[in-house]
Amino acid sequence: MMSYEEWLNCILNAAQDISSRAFQEEAWKAEGNVASSPDEVYQVLMEDCTPDLFFETYGQTLTEEQTQCWGDLQSRLTSYYDRMSLYPDPAQVLTDPEWELVRQAAGRFVRAFNGRSRRRSE
Repeated sequence: MMSYEEWLNCILNAAQDISSRAFQEEAWKAEGNVASSPDEVYQVLMEDCTPDLFFETYGQTLTEEQTQCWGDLQSRLTSYYDRMSLYPDPAQVLTDPEWELVRQAAGRFVRAFNGRSRRRSE
């Protein structure tokens, strides 16, 4: 099992990618330096980082704002993912107003942890 810090950084880095249109514009194009997709940003956060288990384990140590921001991001992201086609067009996702709401929720979530993300700052 990851340490608290490693686990939180995994979650925050994945949420940062969801919140960053610049990351998505670069990573979702075929010739981009980073390979990603609308499906992958969901999978990295929700499957690889296991945030539900993190919040179950450490939820009592987090602030109300952090917990609320997670609930909003989780709800918006899951709802969007459930409606997404099997092979979504990244260009359509990038310009979808509903995806913008997901991005904004991810940004609020990251900021609730003081914007802490060790990998990069945007």
